[in-house]
Amino acid sequence: MSALVDGFGRTVRYLRISVTDRCDFRCVYCMAEEMTFLPRAQLLTLEEIATLSQAFVELGVEKIRLTGGEPLVRQGVLTLVEKLGKLAGLGELAMTTNGSGLVKHASALRQGGLDRLNISLDSLKPERFKALTRTGDLDQVVAGIRAARRAGFQSIKLNAVLLKGRNDDEILDLVNFARDEQVDISFIEEMPLGAISEHNRGETFLSTDKVREIIANHYPLLPTTETTLGPSRYYRMADSQSRIGFISP
Repeated sequence: MSALVDGFGRTVRYLRISVTDRCDFRCVYCMAEEMTFLPRAQLLTLEEIATLSQAFVELGVEKIRLTGGEPLVRQGVLTLVEKLGKLAGLGELAMTTNGSGLVKHASALRQGGLDRLNISLDSLKPERFKALTRTGDLDQVVAGIRAARRAGFQSIKLNAVLLKGRNDDEILDLVNFARDEQVDISFIEEMPLGAISEHNRGETFLSTDKVREIIANHYPLLPTTETTLGPSRYYRMADSQSRIGFISP
């Protein structure tokens, strides 16, 4: 079969699949507090997702990432992971999650063939975390991060969306947490996705250039050419194995 090439001449090697639009959090930069989700009949079945994934791998896709909403709220997603984990030719299977289900599912995900995890973590302050996610429990997510570490994933990365005046005072705390937990972390500019009414995106916008400057004043950052086929631009610190990534929309 021919390889997948986009209109800019780039070979497509990385596929993201949203397995559900539902989530057990209602993060203020992502969703309204009261949401109307798609009828289940309009979603691909897990069997259809597995069939499409095989077709994409045959066309040269090397990495698949399962996303949501929150993928772990989709009934049967562990079975899907097991199917995709057996695809001949797939180099890497990853998942983005809010971490709330990892205490329960981390071990089974790893055993099923999941290689990498991205875990959302926007604050280390319990009350602030609850305010940003509206329904999330920080202790549960931190326990999930540690369960994932014990499960032995090839890589674990934290994702932090920074909002000026809301959690930008925790930039170094989040870096230090990633260093202590021996995981990577990416800082993400708020993206203009989804209808929200909780805040004005223009007022809370914080550029990744400013975030990088704040970190570099404490930890000199060494640029790298490393890639996970995703959008992060990675930097390293001389005294840590944790990488720091920056994502702009």
